[in-house]
Amino acid sequence: MLAGPALEHIFGRYSRLVFNCIAVVMTALPFVISALLPVNLLWEEPSSLSWTRHIVSVVALVAFIHTLKFYSMPSFLGLKNETWALTFNPWHRWVRHPWYFLLLILIWTQNMTDTWLVSALCMTLYIVLGSHIEERRILHYHPGSYAHYCQIVPGLIPWRGCALKEATRLKLELQALTESEIKI
Repeated sequence: MLAGPALEHIFGRYSRLVFNCIAVVMTALPFVISALLPVNLLWEEPSSLSWTRHIVSVVALVAFIHTLKFYSMPSFLGLKNETWALTFNPWHRWVRHPWYFLLLILIWTQNMTDTWLVSALCMTLYIVLGSHIEERRILHYHPGSYAHYCQIVPGLIPWRGCALKEATRLKLELQALTESEIKI
């Protein structure tokens, strides 16, 4: 909602950078609020579950760090304006939004307190809404290829396994290139 035309109108080419600054502040708020409120655990968990939860969190964090190599971070952060072709990295063969998927794992594998539950629900809603907004933006530039991709690959939870086959990936990326040329 915020990352669209409103910020672009006000901040021009710096709109992505401004959006990211706002997102950092808004994401930090639940952590600050949680730190200030008393901790009320919703349940006691056995140590084996605690260890499992921590291992899953670490794996998700390492996976998130691994995904960074597939993105242009200066462009993503709004430090560099560039257009990019629609490509599908290995993570995108499983799920359309690998960062959101991994963030959901990190969010829901924390100690569950009453405050964290509310924060987790709010962050999950933010991720779900944000993914829909992002998809509308991508569909604007790549209506055919991305729509076809959306029919094949799940959005937030990779429940189909490796859904995007290599031949289909190449075909969609080629189609996306021609769509980009038409929009320019």
